[in-house]
Amino acid sequence: MQDTIAMLSQMGYKRLYAPNQIVFFEGEIPKKLLVLIRGGVRIYKTHQNREETLHHIQAPSFIAEMPSFLGLAYPASAVCSCECEILEVSLERFKKQCAEDVSFSLAFIASLCHKIAILERHIAHTAQNLQEKVCCFLLENRSALPTLSQRQIAQKLNTSPESLSRVLRKLKEAGFLRIQKGKIVLV
Repeated sequence: MQDTIAMLSQMGYKRLYAPNQIVFFEGEIPKKLLVLIRGGVRIYKTHQNREETLHHIQAPSFIAEMPSFLGLAYPASAVCSCECEILEVSLERFKKQCAEDVSFSLAFIASLCHKIAILERHIAHTAQNLQEKVCCFLLENRSALPTLSQRQIAQKLNTSPESLSRVLRKLKEAGFLRIQKGKIVLV
């Protein structure tokens, strides 16, 4: 990915974003290809005045490459979760580079495949009940648990802290975890 970023850097310009700054809104038409060079971006949708987080993107990564490449409206909104540096590249120049460089095109296809895998996980999680979602999250993020607050976990699972607390209480009573200094510890 670093080679791809170096190549794209010659075609575009870097822009700094502050924490909580909006990168784009759902429904906007992309004008540039966006590449997250530094930081993290949260992709979310808004339903009935409630935000649902779809994914957290960490650098280095393309952002919303499919709608950009196809000229479709963004299907969700994006906000910086911390200070970010984003490379903006003309779509015309990007498409020309894809046509001329097979290895570059393959790197772009790999990024699209990665996003498809994320979508598949999101669809699978949607079919789960909250307890199943919590269990999967805890197992998949075992090493990060000491750094995550219960509020952060609730946000990542798109649930209320109260609902998460009820599920954690049940799992604790069943002997699967314990809470130590406000952090979740798997048993």
